[in-house]
Amino acid sequence: MSELDKALKGGSAHLYLLHGDAALLTREAADWLRERVLAGAIEDFNLDRFDGGDRPDAEAIAQAARTLPMMADRRLVLVRNAEGLLNQAKGGLGPLLKYVGDPDPTTCLVFQANEKVKRTGALVKLLEQKGCVLESKAPRERELPRWVEERARLRDRRLDPAGAALLVDSIGADLAALDSAVERLTLYVEGNAVIQAKHVAETVPHTRTRTVWELTDAVADRDPAKALGLAHLLLSQGEQPLRLLGVVNRQFRQLLLGHGAGRPRPCRRRRPRPASALPGHGVRAPGWIGTGRGSAARAGPPGAGRSGPQGQQAARGLIFEALLMDLCAA
Repeated sequence: MSELDKALKGGSAHLYLLHGDAALLTREAADWLRERVLAGAIEDFNLDRFDGGDRPDAEAIAQAARTLPMMADRRLVLVRNAEGLLNQAKGGLGPLLKYVGDPDPTTCLVFQANEKVKRTGALVKLLEQKGCVLESKAPRERELPRWVEERARLRDRRLDPAGAALLVDSIGADLAALDSAVERLTLYVEGNAVIQAKHVAETVPHTRTRTVWELTDAVADRDPAKALGLAHLLLSQGEQPLRLLGVVNRQFRQLLLGHGAGRPRPCRRRRPRPASALPGHGVRAPGWIGTGRGSAARAGPPGAGRSGPQGQQAARGLIFEALLMDLCAA
């Protein structure tokens, strides 16, 4: 028995609510139900579709669900994009609430939402009581490579761990994009050959958008290579060095404050702090930064001899890199 078979009770329930933060998995669950419920049936006679984005009438959905199947044991009523309908006020859902309270045993009514819905709505509460609810959850970041390998196995192919890691690093957490990339890779690599990292590098462009929080994690892990790589990607995305440095500094200040929050502080008069306790102490400046007015101070960072905005931007970028290296080594 597959995981979907178990989670969806073999497709035997009369009411289903499919939602969650993984739209791809929700859509696959709806497709699985369609195949299971309508197995051997003529879809033209036994399938009704509604789009929640069109604001369908609750009475129309209830009437379709009460229709008897034709030359089949069961029929399917599928409401896609149902998040708006599920969050709707109780007053406009009277006929549908009445049907959900006493569903027809020959109909499978499925509400498919593209996001996680609130459990406070009247229709959602009733579906939880009377039907089967499946919340699709996206894998965590560290689980994505294994998830990608499993998607390849579902296609009777093998993707090695290095290739899976590179694929996730190139695309990110977009499950639909990852699954589409796996499909392309199975077509690109002929036969039953193992899909490797080199195949991923040849066919999958780097489209992942990095965040400054990944940079702060790399600095906290004291991984200078990863920190510099992320810094370059963020700068190429248009981020400014001073803004990135400010976010990193703020994150570490919060961590330090949280670390010392539980420690008792003796009541004493504040004394002037020595220079070693001032913010920024211990962060070494690059050797080419001088404090006087000599030629060394005027020389600026290597490669930044250009004048104008480009030279200033290069100088800020190199200073930023040097400060990141010092933070990783702290």
